Amino acid sequence: MVPMTAQKRIDPQAARVLGQVAAQALSGILGDPGEWSSAKDAVRSTVMRDPLDSAIATITGATALFYLAERKVNPKVKSPADALVFITTCLSVGYSDIFARTEAGKAIASAVMTVGPSITAQLFTPRPSPEPPPPDPGLKEIADLQRQILARLDLLVAAAQKPPAT
Repeated sequence: MVPMTAQKRIDPQAARVLGQVAAQALSGILGDPGEWSSAKDAVRSTVMRDPLDSAIATITGATALFYLAERKVNPKVKSPADALVFITTCLSVGYSDIFARTEAGKAIASAVMTVGPSITAQLFTPRPSPEPPPPDPGLKEIADLQRQILARLDLLVAAAQKPPAT
């Protein structure tokens, strides 16, 4: 007789958090397309503005979620440090002796493996230079006034350099 394998149990807290994230993403995809586009643009600009903060947030959040999802099921995930090792490898080379065993852990790992290398690559990309401010409409008037003053000064200098009339 072949023994039955133990059914994998999903951590209810991790499943709830993952469910909320998935529900938010699906409502964005299926809801108002303008809002979803705005959310995606906001994430992209945040990553580009400060890639280090994005990497730290990704590592911290994914490590916590992966630990919650795997801690009671995965014998290789005994501490948050174990989850950290797994998540940081997902951000780069993708090699670790830890593998996700729960559905939530697999989803977290897949998400990190999808966006992680791009975020990591941005750490070494030069920051974009800020856009120059739009020209001030009053600057043209100021430049015109300065040209008039300069023309008058030129006339005064020319007059001062003329020899006196005899």
